[in-house]
Amino acid sequence: MSVEMTDKPIDSPQTLPNWVIPWPTFRVDWAHAALMIIDYQNYSSNPGCGLGKMIIEQYPEIAKYYVPRVLEITIPNTRCLLDAFRQARREVIYTRNGPWLPDGRDMILRRQKREVEARDKFGTSHLWSRGTFEHQIVEQLVPLPGELIIDKNASSPFNATGIDQMLHNMDIGTLVVTGMATDMCVENTARDASDRGYNIIVVEDAVVTFFAEHHRASLSALARAYAQVWGTNQVLAACSQH
Repeated sequence: MSVEMTDKPIDSPQTLPNWVIPWPTFRVDWAHAALMIIDYQNYSSNPGCGLGKMIIEQYPEIAKYYVPRVLEITIPNTRCLLDAFRQARREVIYTRNGPWLPDGRDMILRRQKREVEARDKFGTSHLWSRGTFEHQIVEQLVPLPGELIIDKNASSPFNATGIDQMLHNMDIGTLVVTGMATDMCVENTARDASDRGYNIIVVEDAVVTFFAEHHRASLSALARAYAQVWGTNQVLAACSQH
């Protein structure tokens, strides 16, 4: 299902041979790998509500790229990965982004300010707390009982929750990262995890953001120093061999 969404490829040893530091290299022990599904929630990935609905109504040109990529490419690819990890009895970890408190006062001041601005500009919230429909994972990717769900009130769960200790307890060494947004929560999570010693694979056609050029730039930055960037089919092939 992978498609090239920009004119320029994501940076790699083949496309950027003169890169000045070593590319991230590691061998994956698939017995200790987990699929991480970042913030595929109704507010972000269901076009009938929340951010998706607002983009369609207020920014139709952005919606022409974002909505089809979410619905036709990245969620279906994430579902394929989810099925494969479940079939192999490997760990699946979800994150959900939003405040723990209904009024959002537990969020950082930058996000509180953004909420005020959103209400003034659009007349609707941009923060959806735990327990709301918008906060829940989209129906295509609903967690099963026993799969870990991490609620975070910041971009990265590594600076907002105890996920690092949980992953160590679960003996996880590699994270296969999907979700949204590529240049925000996905990138922050991948960088934080890499700095803590995890092997990181970001799945190019299972992550999404609002502009194709930002998607490419974010994945290129990760690929040069923090992560390997794979496609869905590459992950599925590797999983099936181990």
